[in-house]
Amino acid sequence: MMLPRSKYFILLSISIFLFSLFQFLPSTTPSLTRSPYSAPKKKPVHLLVVSSWRSGSSFLGQIFNHHGDVFYLFEPGHSVWMKLRGESLELLHYPLRDLLRSLFTCDVSPLQQYLPKGGKYISEMGFFAESRALCTPPACSAFLPSEGYDRLSCYHRCKNTLLDKMAETCKAYSHVVMKTVRILDLSVLLPLFRDPNLDLRILHLVRDPRAIALSKAYFPLQIEDRIVLKNEENTNITISRVMEKICRSQVDINSVPKAAEVLKGRYLAIRHEDLANEPLKNVKKIYNFAGLQPTKDLEQWIYNITHKEVADYKGFMTFSRDSSKTVQRWRTALGFSFVNQIQEKCKAAMDLFGYRPAKSQKEQKNLTLELVKKDWSLE
Repeated sequence: MMLPRSKYFILLSISIFLFSLFQFLPSTTPSLTRSPYSAPKKKPVHLLVVSSWRSGSSFLGQIFNHHGDVFYLFEPGHSVWMKLRGESLELLHYPLRDLLRSLFTCDVSPLQQYLPKGGKYISEMGFFAESRALCTPPACSAFLPSEGYDRLSCYHRCKNTLLDKMAETCKAYSHVVMKTVRILDLSVLLPLFRDPNLDLRILHLVRDPRAIALSKAYFPLQIEDRIVLKNEENTNITISRVMEKICRSQVDINSVPKAAEVLKGRYLAIRHEDLANEPLKNVKKIYNFAGLQPTKDLEQWIYNITHKEVADYKGFMTFSRDSSKTVQRWRTALGFSFVNQIQEKCKAAMDLFGYRPAKSQKEQKNLTLELVKKDWSLE
């Protein structure tokens, strides 16, 4: 049952007040029972993947999830948005920021207020099985260490794992990584970069808006689109209007590190197309930014997942694809009039991130004509 609107604002006000309090007090994370594994001696690295819907962020998140030193969480902001779905994107930034801060420090207690049954079990998080750390020992004792990670089995065998166990497990890792498509204003996160308890880094994933528009046409997100456009004067929800705001937000996200000294060396932008076309090269770049070392097994998995068209319903992704072909799919699947509309709405983002416009249907369909600049760099 939906809460009255007044209670939403009370909840948000309390959240903002508590976050402000964190800036002036020592760490208030409660002492939790440690996992059987010793906690890292150094301060953990905290990394947030920010992106937009249908940009390949799930794949990028799984690149981190596949690493044995990483505690990874898939889209923690989903619970916030579903609980407070009547609010606007701009307002929801604040409770999400507070939740991210807590989860980065392995404090899961604020998450409980957003989960449907009070947050006793990890199964209340819709995407818990996307996290290897939650589906293997010590978080879930239903698996033997030799069994490895099986995401489908995890849904059934780990669903009754207590949420407190998630907090214990988080403390055993040297890197805490989360991905979200629900931060469209990076300036909201600036207080986190000044928090002495965090070593926060931002990995900003962008994708060709035309490819995003194609994917959104196949996978509509009605609740999310309503939230994104809630404060807009025109209440008519269309893909092009949603894309216009998403594209504007990606440009704005990129502008924040240029103006904020506190983000120097802590922000990296990467294009989905570069990751798809040269996965191993770009994974090494990403890992270097995060302070991680790739392994041979991980490199083999990345090669397989980006070069083979096979189903894999138990592994880290539900499918493998020839990723170099996937990035071009919009060019044959979309009509030019719609493509041109997206190009007009997203011109600033396309210029910034190195995407060339198709000037005609002939150019769009000519796959030998490169529409992604290869010499692109924000460095």
